[in-house]
Amino acid sequence: MGSLVVIGRWFILSLAALAILSWVGCVLLARRRRAALVAMAGISVLLTLATAADLVNAHYSYLPRVDDVLGIQSWPTASVHEAVAPAPPRPRRHPGGSVVGLPIAGVRSGFGVREALVYLPPQYFTEPRARFPVVYLMHGSPGAPVDWYRANRAAEVGALLADEGRPAILVAPRLSRSWLDDSECVDRPSEHIETYLVDDVIPAVDARLHTIPRRTDRIFAGMSAGGFCALNLGLRHRDLVATIVDMSGMDRPTHTGGMVGLFGKRPDLALVAASNTPADYAPTLAPSPPMRVWMDSGRSDHEALSDTLSMASTLSHRPHFDVVLRLRPGGHEFGVWRPALRDSLQWAVDPSVT
Repeated sequence: MGSLVVIGRWFILSLAALAILSWVGCVLLARRRRAALVAMAGISVLLTLATAADLVNAHYSYLPRVDDVLGIQSWPTASVHEAVAPAPPRPRRHPGGSVVGLPIAGVRSGFGVREALVYLPPQYFTEPRARFPVVYLMHGSPGAPVDWYRANRAAEVGALLADEGRPAILVAPRLSRSWLDDSECVDRPSEHIETYLVDDVIPAVDARLHTIPRRTDRIFAGMSAGGFCALNLGLRHRDLVATIVDMSGMDRPTHTGGMVGLFGKRPDLALVAASNTPADYAPTLAPSPPMRVWMDSGRSDHEALSDTLSMASTLSHRPHFDVVLRLRPGGHEFGVWRPALRDSLQWAVDPSVT
């Protein structure tokens, strides 16, 4: 079932053809059987809505397979106990690695207990003394951590990295209260997402999992609004992270409620907004510590493309910033972000295990 692609042209055309045939049936039944007409009209409406929904799905490449649509996990899983065990005497093998749901409490942020979806490479289970770099995957808005595994195939990318001798832990934390909540990953009156990631998530991951707890082995990666999160938080916390992957992110907050809606009414609003706007502060960033930044965008993603080009130019002129710019066909969609995740992490993760 997982191999059937629901965003394929043949699938969409088949749905559209069925919808057209059902409406033709409605016309033929209009003067004959009223009860049958009502039933046929209902079927026609459902097929038309399904066709429209699949067209939108195909445009963004969000749910590419049937198991995604049905909510069936297509990635291997393991228990939290296996993940946090110090050194199991007979570790169970996970040939392609596995994903665990790791609850992380917002002790410092007050964000509550939220589950992060964590990919662990196969070496994590077979080499209990090994330590691994960590990639923090920041979802977009609307969005949720599962998007990385469902639409972006993060577990497959993790398995690929492991096969290449560069195994890494991939952590996709919850960075908003709900799917539609646009937190921008900042501290605002209603929720403290920056504090949650920096003071709750990273310490919990380092304490409970077999990580390499140093900045050179941490990567912040994000797509769309999560790309802004990775860029802004990575540049604001250079003491914690050395590598940033920004996929189609903006270079400033884009909250629909404006800066007041994001940060609330406060006397220092202009200063707080500027300190969370890479376009404003990036030109004056200090040269130390050194940073690596991967900027990625679809060529048809005009708004994000403009910010990506501008930020790549700004950062490449800063001392000790290693900047890679990658443009690829496509717009603001998972069809761009899936290969971008693979390519960027092959660049970002060193081929070594400690």
